[in-house]
Amino acid sequence: MSEMHEANRAGWDAVSPHWQARVEARGTWRRCHREPALVLAPAEIAYLRDVTGRDACVLGSGDNLVVFALAGMGARVTSVDISQAQLDTAARRARDLGLEIRFLRADVTDLAALPDANFDLVYTGGHVAVWVSGLRRSYAEAGRILRPGGLFLVNEYHPFRRVWHTNWEREPKHLALEFGYFDRGPHRYDRSEEVPGATPGTYPSFEYHWTVADFVAAMLASGCELLALDEFGAGREGWDAAPLEGLPLCLLLVGRKRRAPEPCYNGRGDTDDDDR
Repeated sequence: MSEMHEANRAGWDAVSPHWQARVEARGTWRRCHREPALVLAPAEIAYLRDVTGRDACVLGSGDNLVVFALAGMGARVTSVDISQAQLDTAARRARDLGLEIRFLRADVTDLAALPDANFDLVYTGGHVAVWVSGLRRSYAEAGRILRPGGLFLVNEYHPFRRVWHTNWEREPKHLALEFGYFDRGPHRYDRSEEVPGATPGTYPSFEYHWTVADFVAAMLASGCELLALDEFGAGREGWDAAPLEGLPLCLLLVGRKRRAPEPCYNGRGDTDDDDR
């Protein structure tokens, strides 16, 4: 694990109690296994279709709401996250809901604990890529663990939204670039203020900015063909400080793991390769 990924892991472990208290207050985790539309967009559900009996892996599972939704839809789900604290909370909730889910702590750029071609579906999204220093490495691992013909679904916070800075109190309608669209970072921030009693600077975090082209290139390099690229949503999230109404909210990519090419027979019962 890189030093920056390790710093992000430590930060998530530290802020998890505060973060999960908000998740608890919303209560969505108690319902999403019965109402997957609470956490999955219509476009995602359209591509997922029937996942009953399918093996699914959620990378960067965070709150695990998508994990619970897929499990409620009948999939056999493996939840992967870098933060053990996040996974421990999710495991307790899964027991409360009666859901059988495998939880694995791992860096999404190194899934050595998972064998090749083990899943029919790999899902990642929300706000995962922003924490990942190597998008191609991460998506290559996703492609590796997918079975041929399997679905790779990515639903990320749109990169157009990550570059803006605003002074909400002084100029609530004014937007200024915090960094350029092609500045991939890492951008360093301090999460210590989210941890009661923590000294400033104790929990640095490192965030990365990936462009739309980066997402598409990483998907194609993972061994998947691109079935769909979509953008949707135009409102402002409750936690968005900047006035981002009108910009696309989500970037959706759907890929399918390429199957091995069929051998070309020459009519004599052997393949053309045998003649070389």
